[in-house]
Amino acid sequence: MFRSARFVLISAAVLFAASSASRGASVMDLAKNEGKVVWYSSLSLPVAQELCNAYNKKNSGIECVLHRSGSGKLYTRWRNEAKAGIYEADVLHTSNIGHFVSLRKAGALLKYAPQGIEQYNGNFVEKDHYWHILRASVYTPAYNTSKVSDQDAPKTWKDLLDPKWKGKLVQAHPSYSGFVSVGMAGLVKLFGWDYIDRLAQQKPRIVQSAVDTTAYIVRGEALAGATGLYNDFDPLMEGESIKVVFPPEGVPFIASPQAILAKAPHPNAAKVFTDWLFSKEAQQILVNHGLYSGQPDVRYPKGLTPLNELKLIVVSPEESVEMRDPIRKRFREKFGV
Repeated sequence: MFRSARFVLISAAVLFAASSASRGASVMDLAKNEGKVVWYSSLSLPVAQELCNAYNKKNSGIECVLHRSGSGKLYTRWRNEAKAGIYEADVLHTSNIGHFVSLRKAGALLKYAPQGIEQYNGNFVEKDHYWHILRASVYTPAYNTSKVSDQDAPKTWKDLLDPKWKGKLVQAHPSYSGFVSVGMAGLVKLFGWDYIDRLAQQKPRIVQSAVDTTAYIVRGEALAGATGLYNDFDPLMEGESIKVVFPPEGVPFIASPQAILAKAPHPNAAKVFTDWLFSKEAQQILVNHGLYSGQPDVRYPKGLTPLNELKLIVVSPEESVEMRDPIRKRFREKFGV
């Protein structure tokens, strides 16, 4: 009995010491032991890769591993992996806030407040800290300046419905792109479902993402279309034949959240990486590409219209969830894809 009790006491002491050592280790130490963070992101590939590369150059002992795709594909990929009991992603970033509403309800998100988030613009902060807005942008028309004069360019959303644009537009698919899904939801709020029906009658070229839309307009394969990931001052678009339009009716505001997944295989690395993504350094990279940030100290490029000077069409998280499937169904029916 004495030996047994002594063994229990020694075992308990060892366990307590191990637990204390674990508690004493910093998040950074634990993150370095994990070695990497896997980031599922819907950011355009050049910008997402720039962020990942900038982080990796720090040689922190944590490698950023990027998987870039459209919002819808990323969300579907994660769901399929989770159903199979596979958990590869640590951090998820898409442009469909409805994804995060659904994931929170399913208990799939880790509650975490990034360092410095208390200083952010309140529109970029989720009060319970299950996600926060990594970047925001607006869904806008754009046109090719080498093939369309400023006089003939679309000035309003309804200008895109003019018969003169039939067969000359490009349109991204809301089932692939969360950015486009929320953008089209904003237009339905503004004009009703008839807007989608009439846009379909224009027979636009259908592509996957808003990034593709921009590329088609720049190359002149389409003369105009709805985009918004880049503005004409973006260094990636410097010298390209594209111009963004801000219609007086308003522009859909696209809030793109970021969250750590509850079953992240590298949870500490995910926290360290998330802290960095919400730092001034990372946010400055985003605004340099024409994206909006809640970080108060970033400097916006000359020519980027401040959010407070735009008429915004805001789609709430609840509306995003409610309208997501109807938008996609209507699009498939009317556009035939």
